[in-house]
Amino acid sequence: MAKITFRKQTAEVKITYVVFLIFYIVMAFLHIMPLGWSLMSSVKTGEEFFANSFGLPTAIHLDNYIRVFKEFTYRQYNYLDMLWNSLWMLVVGVVVEVLASALLAYPLARFRFPGRSFIYTVVIFANTIPIIGAGPAKFKLMSALGFVNNPWLIWISWANAFDFAFIVFYGNFKGISMTYSEAAKMDGAGNLRVLFQIIFPQAFPCIAAISITSAINVWNNYSTVMIYMREYPNLAYGLYLFNTAANYVADSKPIYFAATIISCIPVIVLYACNQKLILTNVTAGGLKG
Repeated sequence: MAKITFRKQTAEVKITYVVFLIFYIVMAFLHIMPLGWSLMSSVKTGEEFFANSFGLPTAIHLDNYIRVFKEFTYRQYNYLDMLWNSLWMLVVGVVVEVLASALLAYPLARFRFPGRSFIYTVVIFANTIPIIGAGPAKFKLMSALGFVNNPWLIWISWANAFDFAFIVFYGNFKGISMTYSEAAKMDGAGNLRVLFQIIFPQAFPCIAAISITSAINVWNNYSTVMIYMREYPNLAYGLYLFNTAANYVADSKPIYFAATIISCIPVIVLYACNQKLILTNVTAGGLKG
């Protein structure tokens, strides 16, 4: 089959390509510009930033990045304390969320039992309700159960299987052949062994993709910490608070931007290294079934 090049396209198609190319170049610039501006602001002095926030720095002050670990504080917490909170929330949050979604999606996708369709309908319906609508009731419930500012119990509330990850897992599990499961059961394997030794290894690319997207969301999430874990601020919440304080403290604004750049590095590297894995598996998993 002959390959159709751009030169062989009709005039209408060429114009459409050019319009979309320009549009996406502009959108890419608009998304990259804030990060570039933050990087530029992070190497200025405080006086230079407030004098001309959009101007180029007259000198590169890399010491702002060192000052982040000394001066970026909230109450008794410094940058490393907030980093630790971000890391443990990241690990626990991702494991709990992904495991809960997978354990709910698996039986609904692979077994038939009374109430199966009802549970699936409830999950889909829950994904259409704005989160803010259930916010007051959720906060009151979590306060009554003692989850607020309690790192030993807060993880239970993160086991939210009624999310987009469930939809992706459901489609992925539906697409896995029953042959392997039936063969394992004939050899005496139970349902849990089939799940962890047969199904999960085949669904590993999808699990990895969902884990990465979940990790990015958890890392950037400050609203949950602001409402339920104020005594354990993570980096996202610390940046949110420090931004306001930096307007009234000399030389603090460049430190804020330096802290922002440092905090962005892990998620940028994580997404850049796994972009193909995320796009391929999330799209394919969501379309199956």
